[in-house]
Amino acid sequence: MADEFDPASVPIRPAATVMLIRETPALEVLMMRRHAKTVFAGGMWVFPGGAVDPADFELEIHGQDQIDIPGRTEKPINPFEDRAYYAAAIRECFEESGVLMTTSSALATRPTSNALVEARSALNAGSLPFNEILATWSMTPDATAMQLVARWVTPLGSPRRFDARFFITACPDSSQAAHDDQELVDSAWMTPQSVLDAFASGDMDLMTPTLRMLKNLSQHESVADVFSYLEAHRTFERVRVANESRELLLPGEADYDDALENVETGWVRL
Repeated sequence: MADEFDPASVPIRPAATVMLIRETPALEVLMMRRHAKTVFAGGMWVFPGGAVDPADFELEIHGQDQIDIPGRTEKPINPFEDRAYYAAAIRECFEESGVLMTTSSALATRPTSNALVEARSALNAGSLPFNEILATWSMTPDATAMQLVARWVTPLGSPRRFDARFFITACPDSSQAAHDDQELVDSAWMTPQSVLDAFASGDMDLMTPTLRMLKNLSQHESVADVFSYLEAHRTFERVRVANESRELLLPGEADYDDALENVETGWVRL
């Protein structure tokens, strides 16, 4: 059949996603629903994100010179690999949600809301590269407020596989947030618990990494609480694989030191 594929031949692409959070006054996270006909995660509710593009390796990033990637046991082949994940997260966030995380030079003219909407449309249409948008207003992608919180690798069997870094940041301007009406057909600011409740009732479809991240967020009541926790806890779970089973292990548990770091990692459970 035409739609058959060899799972073992599916390449694993680097990707990045970002959880945008705010207080209203409850802690909320931006959720976006993918178009039902997309090949990967069709109809699922996700965070803004996508694959790392070649151009992402070329972008200068403000606020992050070196990145501690959980699970890495080898040096990156490309010296700009770490930086590219941040660049991809910032670019995809603008493409999919309209939220732009940048810093500008003191003399730069800040773009109007209408100008940003037009630039985003041109970017999504493929007629205006992200680096040209940044150059127009002397802007630099800003990762100062972004925190790396997880790494997940799509399991064997999916028609698309990603080695994805998950970031989190307080949304700099939630008024700009809106789905692109292309890959993403709906969006909403929701408390983490309300998303979990909708998932439990069958009203929202979530992938496992998204579900895990939301369960972690649901333990917190404010943006400050989230980042205070991250500052105090920088340990990650590992995965023990035995035959057909997969078990998440916390630091200090039996076999943790010998478990896999590069399969899936995330916040330690609260």
